[in-house]
Amino acid sequence: MKFKHVERVEYENNILFEVVFQARFPEIMRISGEEPVAFQDIIRKKGYPESGTNIPNLPQDIPDDIKRLISSDKSYLFSSEDNNWQISLTKNFIALTCRGEYLNFTDFHDRLKVVLETFTDVYEPSYFSRTGLRYRNNANRVSLPLYVGNIRDLIPEYIFPELKEHIATETVSIEKKALFDDGNIKVNVNHTLAVLSGQFGKNQITDQESYIIDIDCFSETNTHGVKNVLTKCKAFKDLEWNIFQWSVNNQLRESMGNEQ
Repeated sequence: MKFKHVERVEYENNILFEVVFQARFPEIMRISGEEPVAFQDIIRKKGYPESGTNIPNLPQDIPDDIKRLISSDKSYLFSSEDNNWQISLTKNFIALTCRGEYLNFTDFHDRLKVVLETFTDVYEPSYFSRTGLRYRNNANRVSLPLYVGNIRDLIPEYIFPELKEHIATETVSIEKKALFDDGNIKVNVNHTLAVLSGQFGKNQITDQESYIIDIDCFSETNTHGVKNVLTKCKAFKDLEWNIFQWSVNNQLRESMGNEQ
């Protein structure tokens, strides 16, 4: 894609609050038909000792055959002891999520490699039909403790040109969505300015004006083997870094702290 290439750096104050990798595959009925005991036995020794299930809440009066159908969509969850990392497993996808301290892509890659290799050893998927990597960032005065200015000044003018118009003082929230496709990788990019409350990674915020940068790269071509999936994941990461840099200005870069 034609986003400018930017050399990678690390920031003291990382505004990243969630990273999600997901790989979809043709439905494996064994996952919904029995407890994933073999998978759990391996993965709990790899740093994910906590486990549980997520089953949709169903009304009491719906027919039993519909209950069985919906219940088969349950997901199995495996978490690290500190709950910063979580694996989700269903009959047609597996995902790895980081909602805590994200060190760097090397650490994420190594964890993902373990998860995918364990999954393929146990379930032997024919191929992965869709792979995707999503990075979500939130710039506000909590995630940027050194910044005392207006959050709106951290946003490039071309993202929200409305904020430079006379209507800016009456603009409470604004959102822009874009889909990019170079024939190989597709990217959903969502920029949002809004006053938000809630848990964003390690930060709990209340009524904070926030600039959300949500970048979701994915491929819908069939991919065979863990090695090829990881190669795609690296390509996603490289592209997302360039899109992130396009989404911020120098003032925001400086506010994230000394580059390391």
